Amino acid sequence: MIIVNLKAYSNAVGEKSEDVMEACRRASEVTGKRVVVAPQPEDLLRAEDVEVFAQHVDGVNPGSHTGSVLARGLKEAGATGTLINHSERRLQDRDIEASVNAAKSLGLETIVCAQSPDDCEKYSRFDPDYIAFEPPELIGGDNPVSEAKPGLIQEAVERTEADVLTGAGIKSKKDVEKSIELGCEGVLVASGVVKANDKYAEVKELCEGL
Repeated sequence: MIIVNLKAYSNAVGEKSEDVMEACRRASEVTGKRVVVAPQPEDLLRAEDVEVFAQHVDGVNPGSHTGSVLARGLKEAGATGTLINHSERRLQDRDIEASVNAAKSLGLETIVCAQSPDDCEKYSRFDPDYIAFEPPELIGGDNPVSEAKPGLIQEAVERTEADVLTGAGIKSKKDVEKSIELGCEGVLVASGVVKANDKYAEVKELCEGL
């Protein structure tokens, strides 16, 4: 599985998000691989024939929670899952667990992001569908986690009950292949796709590494 996080990049918000989602849709169709896009919440409804996850969900029930992102709202907007606790949207442990429970209660898949093997082991106790291991110092850089910290990826896989994804600096087929070799089920990417000149070609290459 390839997760493409659009974050809040200016060239992937609003109408421009549609270009990235279309590139991902085409790459998935051509390769037969699962490609999921995580756009801004306001862009979820722009998705057509491509699977979308939310970038965040709050572990609260409908009610007086101004500014909260509800699991129910995400599902009704077409999301099939959500990221939780990304390095750029960190949560307390109790809030991670509440977010996982809120999403799972509505059948949304959950990906809890973790910064270390210790975190991977701890968060797996919340029973998410996936744990995503992303060393924060490598996010957005040119040094892929699969090359920089292969031992830590392997340790994360060994200490985690959930399926493991990895990310940070992943930009090539080789990076994906190495991640899979280390025991991961897929990867999270962002700038490598969003900032690519040919987004379709970039996603297609990543899919070929699965």
